[in-house]
Amino acid sequence: MVYLVISVIIFNIVVYFTPKHISGKEIYATALFSFLLGISLDTIFDLKLDLYGYFKKGIQLKSFLAIAGLFPASGILFLNFYPERKPFIKKIMYIIFWDAFCLFYEWTAIKAGFFYHNGWTYLASAIVYPILLWFHLIHLSFFRHVKE
Repeated sequence: MVYLVISVIIFNIVVYFTPKHISGKEIYATALFSFLLGISLDTIFDLKLDLYGYFKKGIQLKSFLAIAGLFPASGILFLNFYPERKPFIKKIMYIIFWDAFCLFYEWTAIKAGFFYHNGWTYLASAIVYPILLWFHLIHLSFFRHVKE
């Protein structure tokens, strides 16, 4: 639990003090999207399919801290520094970096005891994380189109 609380504090401090490259409205929309995406996927993969989970099997209030405290912050950081106007290879490298970072964080969360696999694998995560990051990019693009 200590690792989770420290992570939430650090992630959100970094978000707060980082120079912003996306607007306040985009930050809000990203935070909400990340939270809802996390709740939706965790309901399916954790509670319904029992492939992974937080702390122990079932619903716990402290699991909510991981979803509400980490997912919005990481979504905001990902989109804030995404190299929009850079060559395609830089975009791919950026997504690979974030995939590796997410895998590393997942590994540390398992070691710290607030996350566990139950049929889920790091390979599954390595495949799913880029898809989720792509969903964030699609959402930001859609949000920008709609707000105009």
